[in-house]
Amino acid sequence: MPLLLVLATGTSARAIDVPGLIGHWSVGGYGEGLAVFPSEHATRNQRPEGILDLKVTGDVHPKLRFFLDTRTVFGGPPVHPHGIGLYNPSDTFQNISPSVEIAEGYADLYLPRLDVRIGQQKFAWGRLDAFQPTDVLNPKQWSDPFLTEETDAKIGVPALRAAYYPEHVPQRLATDTSLTLVWVPVPVAFRFPLPPERWFPSSIVPPRLSIPRGVVGRMLPPFPIAVTPRLLAENRPPPQQLDEGAVALRLAGVHEPVDWSLVYYDGPETAPAFDFSTVVFAPNPRNVAVLEADELLRPRAGRIRLAGGDAATQLGGFTLRAEGAWAQDRLLPRAASDLTTLPNILRALGGIKGATRTLTQLAHARHVPVDLGPLFLARDTVAWGVGADYRWHGWMPLLQVNQTLVLDNAVPLLLDDHDTSLLASLERSFLAETLKLRIACVQGIVRSYTSLLPALTYNLSDDFRVRVGYLFLAGTRRSLIGEFHDDSEAFVQVRYSY
Repeated sequence: MPLLLVLATGTSARAIDVPGLIGHWSVGGYGEGLAVFPSEHATRNQRPEGILDLKVTGDVHPKLRFFLDTRTVFGGPPVHPHGIGLYNPSDTFQNISPSVEIAEGYADLYLPRLDVRIGQQKFAWGRLDAFQPTDVLNPKQWSDPFLTEETDAKIGVPALRAAYYPEHVPQRLATDTSLTLVWVPVPVAFRFPLPPERWFPSSIVPPRLSIPRGVVGRMLPPFPIAVTPRLLAENRPPPQQLDEGAVALRLAGVHEPVDWSLVYYDGPETAPAFDFSTVVFAPNPRNVAVLEADELLRPRAGRIRLAGGDAATQLGGFTLRAEGAWAQDRLLPRAASDLTTLPNILRALGGIKGATRTLTQLAHARHVPVDLGPLFLARDTVAWGVGADYRWHGWMPLLQVNQTLVLDNAVPLLLDDHDTSLLASLERSFLAETLKLRIACVQGIVRSYTSLLPALTYNLSDDFRVRVGYLFLAGTRRSLIGEFHDDSEAFVQVRYSY
């Protein structure tokens, strides 16, 4: 799925004293409006979007702290919303607007050399600016994948986190050492746009199929056959049982001058994955030359194991970062068009004889299921990245290289077997830090795709800002970014923090 081009922002928090409340409480958050202006004729429309974010923090005791973060979203990408309400953590397809989400809600308990956090949480593991290979604990929502900030895109998961800070670690090995254990008792579904919505990936949409006369052999009727697909989406909750949860470990420390960490994860696949089933029928059984197909898309659950690490250091004014991970059984997407080729259809039907038998069944007004094969395949991967940034006369250029290696794969995937991408960004502030320019670009090296996002942010005050920018998308449709190349857009974003 496409990269989240993150534009960092901050929120303020203001203290309040309410009679009857124990301790010290603060309230913060922001209200935001986003308007999108499509720049291509093929671009699907997107309604204006409003967001109201509310954060409440309560320090009720020196050793106990509560935190709650809620988000309400109005408008945006959903097409013909079915209702309003609170997001269901078990459903992938949720076409509701306005929507309410409890992004995070947890309690922190501070004990000697042990910090415990319990509740709905988001995790930020890894040190790269984007494409962090070790950051897999949280599923994400993909309703607007390019403009949504990374922290907002993550979906909070119910978890118990315990961070232990050992006292006796030889300084020659590491300082500031910590060992963090995370237990996620049950999986939480990722959230995905519906087929009619703007940011639904075109690679999942099956194409219309036309089989010319005589292509499939003499045993079939000598006339062309047209198959029109209809893509349907249906929820399938992930297994809600304790043995389907996740366990993660993170060992971190500082070995001067390097900050480092090692990570292990065993749990649900949090990236989007689907099953794809097909049922073919003839609207008019007397005419089997005109067929229709219901393609049913349902979320697919899987489990992965991942081991990796990261490191960061400073060298001669440069900040250097590196991160990598090996993962077992990642679910990787194929293009739906690869499943609907004529050779694959004949394979699924059992050859020419099977195709003849299917046409006979269709002529008797039967609905025939056809197994075209999996849309997502489980593969082992190695992902790594290195990056560097440097401050020079107020400018901050950043350069990062990422690569994903798919191991032991002989099937064409939407991700190349050795996908390499280059991330570059450039930042500079002007007018006493009130005006900020940021240009971010992602370029695919093996498969050509481009994501370019220049943006200007003007802070009218400490609490009020306006951002204007342009999102340019290009590249081959057989890539995770290029498949959106019809969706370039200009945008205006206004945010008030309180």
